[in-house]
Amino acid sequence: MRTTIANRFSESLTSIQRHSRQLADEQVRLSGGTRLLKASDSSLTMGKAVDLRTTQAQLDSLGRLQSFASNRMAQVESALKDAGKVLDDLYQVYLVSQNASLGEDQLKGLGVQAGVLQEELEQTLLRRDSSGYRIFNVEDLKVIVDGGTAGVEPVSVNSIGKLQDLSRLFNSERLPSPEPDEPEGEVDAYWSKVRTEADLTRAVEDLVYGARKTSTYDETTNKSFLRKFVEELKSGKRLESGRPELREASRALVQQQMGLGASQARIERSIQRTDELKLSVLSALSNEIDTDFAASTMEVQKARALLDAAQSITAQIGSMNLFQKLG
Repeated sequence: MRTTIANRFSESLTSIQRHSRQLADEQVRLSGGTRLLKASDSSLTMGKAVDLRTTQAQLDSLGRLQSFASNRMAQVESALKDAGKVLDDLYQVYLVSQNASLGEDQLKGLGVQAGVLQEELEQTLLRRDSSGYRIFNVEDLKVIVDGGTAGVEPVSVNSIGKLQDLSRLFNSERLPSPEPDEPEGEVDAYWSKVRTEADLTRAVEDLVYGARKTSTYDETTNKSFLRKFVEELKSGKRLESGRPELREASRALVQQQMGLGASQARIERSIQRTDELKLSVLSALSNEIDTDFAASTMEVQKARALLDAAQSITAQIGSMNLFQKLG
């Protein structure tokens, strides 16, 4: 079937436009590093890329939560360590004060030292983390350490120093420990009423210095063990031997540090798993959308050759059409 020169010329122009677009697309792929320029390039690949990007965003969010959890745990660990060190030092002061050879002046000197440690303990128990949250609290502060992706429920751990474990610093006459057969004692009832920031501050003051005088408790009863211990030393007196309050409070903080260490190890394992999963997702996403530079380079050369050929043919047809008109 014969075709006219005009039709051939039109087809050659269309070919030029097609190969020009192909050449431009391949050059964009090479410069941009992605093979997907529009959804029509590959709807299946585009769908996979969307899923992978969603997973990547979830992992990034989980990574930020894990970073917060790790930082929070490190600050709680530091606070527990500092509080435990203060209680250990106070216990050492208590043991030294039991030396019968120490006179009144030496006991008063120990009282000054114990007073400084008392203030340091209060400051440590009132400490906040970098985000402004209390480190020592009575209510749980959960931090996300794992999960939250691919339909998995978030996994969280508690991240506080428990003030309740220091209840032995209370005056035992004021807040006795509950009996084994009692579901709730006065200590438990006291902590159940601690809810606000002001309540936490008041609870720390009660532990370190003792509650304010009320209609129920007189000044003597309101004194915490620690306050009584410091005041006795400052007056040149010593407490009776065998008092377990400081030693037991210190042991309670050691137990908290052990539990915190286990949670920190769990966070580190979770962070490692998340990092490995991020690399896997990133690799899969790269395989789907990143440009194959070798293949794209070949496509550029192919499109350029076809474009040159189409331009050459168009020029020839144009000259043939001109000669035909002149003839």
